[in-house]
Amino acid sequence: MGGLAHFIEAGGVPTTQVSLIREHTERLRPPRALFVPFSFGRPFGAPNEPAFQSRVMMTALKLLERTDGPILEEFPDLPPGAAPGGEDDTMEGWTCPVNLAVPAGEMSDAEKFAAALTREIALMRPWYDEAVKNSGGRRRDGLTPYTPEECVDKLMGFIADPNIASFVDGEPLPRAIKLCADDLKHFYYQAALARPTGVTDKQLDDWFFGSTFAGRLFLDLREALIATDDAALKRVGMINIVPHAMAGHTKK
Repeated sequence: MGGLAHFIEAGGVPTTQVSLIREHTERLRPPRALFVPFSFGRPFGAPNEPAFQSRVMMTALKLLERTDGPILEEFPDLPPGAAPGGEDDTMEGWTCPVNLAVPAGEMSDAEKFAAALTREIALMRPWYDEAVKNSGGRRRDGLTPYTPEECVDKLMGFIADPNIASFVDGEPLPRAIKLCADDLKHFYYQAALARPTGVTDKQLDDWFFGSTFAGRLFLDLREALIATDDAALKRVGMINIVPHAMAGHTKK
């Protein structure tokens, strides 16, 4: 959209936009953009929050008053229910269906880590099956032919050897990694949603990236991707593995 904005502006029509990926917007330098620290797919913050959504929209539209571009402003607030530091005000009373706290010491050995992930997936599977049943058989995963355990093997294989061949037929390695990561994450999220109380996207993200072995795998995968010399792999690591709103977990 940032590139398209330049063409529209060249035709005499002023533009503004909402950005979910700051790095893209910084490179494209559109005339006006509002970066928002929200989850992918939620450019206005949260569903069923019209007042907050209107504030986001009006903040972006107000940039049209300025002609000193390129402008990249940052929206100052998190969506309703979210608070700084990765803790949600509405988090009280919501927990994962099983206790998946990351024990100290299990991160140092790759084999122990893989075994811990396998146990974690086994604990999640009954909840995943229940969630699929409650949704009439609809699954969030299924982008690849692999089970969650096989997705773990593929992703850990890349971390161990970034020069491996693609493991999804007909897809280049960067795309294969994204699809495999999405399948694993969707398995966890659908399992967590089996709990019959409401939960926000932010709560799910904080739980996954902050409290599970799979989330730790994603953080390690992001680092491995960014460390490569391959531009496409690096881009997947920068954009597709860990949401911007979860970046704080990489420092823990």
